[in-house]
Amino acid sequence: MDDLDIDETLPGQKIEEESLEKVVRRESNSSSSSEPSSTDDWNGDSLDGDSQRGMLYLVAGAGYGALVVYLVLVISQGMKIPVLSPDTNIDHINGALSTSILISAMVFVTIWVFMSGKNHSFFTEDPDKAKFWAGIIGLVSLVIIATSWDKYETVMTVSALLTSVSTWAYLRSSQMKS
Repeated sequence: MDDLDIDETLPGQKIEEESLEKVVRRESNSSSSSEPSSTDDWNGDSLDGDSQRGMLYLVAGAGYGALVVYLVLVISQGMKIPVLSPDTNIDHINGALSTSILISAMVFVTIWVFMSGKNHSFFTEDPDKAKFWAGIIGLVSLVIIATSWDKYETVMTVSALLTSVSTWAYLRSSQMKS
């Protein structure tokens, strides 16, 4: 019989004596302590996945809120905010507003297609197509920025930066959920 014996050896095989020491392992659970460490709370090391996701959602919400405020107050209403306002007066408010909204939408779509587009049914056959389309949309938005640069450079730059940071934070936080 070539079956293993109860001690998992073949018949006739010598058993090597191993010193079995009883090892006691204790795992520290930081959540079971009654008082949290104050240094961990302030340096960011204690952020778990839910906290990081919440902070990213906060950044995304603040960024999109700032974008709406920027589009309405600075561009549409013409308020002068020191860093965000263009150096010169905008002659065509509708042109600046529509260009900013277009650039923001294109940046949003580019980042969304690049980060999450592979999960869309259009790209399930070949997920790398999402990156191809993100490249095309990104290039078109760069062409629009280049052609409108002289008139609306500050407006487009601020809109694109706010949209890109907010979109990245939103998509990254939603990816952490799953």
